Amino acid sequence: MLENVPSVPDFQMIRKSVTISLMIFVVLLAVAYGREQKDKLVQSKVFDSSVNRKTVVRFFYDPAANYSHKPLVFRVVEKNDALLNTAPTKEEGRIAYISLSEMHDLVQVLGKSGHVWQKSEAMEPLVPYKSLPTSDKMEILVLFSDRSVSTDVDPKTLCKFLRPLDVSLKTPRALWEFQGFRVNYGCKVRGFKVGAYPDHD
Repeated sequence: MLENVPSVPDFQMIRKSVTISLMIFVVLLAVAYGREQKDKLVQSKVFDSSVNRKTVVRFFYDPAANYSHKPLVFRVVEKNDALLNTAPTKEEGRIAYISLSEMHDLVQVLGKSGHVWQKSEAMEPLVPYKSLPTSDKMEILVLFSDRSVSTDVDPKTLCKFLRPLDVSLKTPRALWEFQGFRVNYGCKVRGFKVGAYPDHD
């Protein structure tokens, strides 16, 4: 009669099975963590170039190809430069002039955005915006002295992506231009005053 009684699982076998499962879980967790850290390291290296007075940041998105949405370009000037707090329109787009510390903060926030950036060692000057190709996504280009990096932002997440960059900009005109840039794409910007700068064309 004892032959028909199910055998009780061996305790040692159960413990061994649990131990193996835990080891596999720990290994998978370590691999996932390692990949995450590697991705963060790669992205940090993309932005390891020093921000200086030649650093430029451009935001561009005009899928209709009618160029009603000019690129917004940030350039650095000295704090006593007459160009600071201005935003004239030039061939490259609307140029908002900011201080070096603002540019440093802007680039740092972009670098920590979690987006994947493409790096290029080729240095090319900004081309006239009317020669830029159309795109289904907004392009962000950062030009350093020795390289450039770029990324694309989906229109669905554009407003959410750009909002945190406000804190980087202390120059009133630059902040206003950046907020207006977002408003043009349907983003809600609390406190934005349309027409605050009549020379905005």
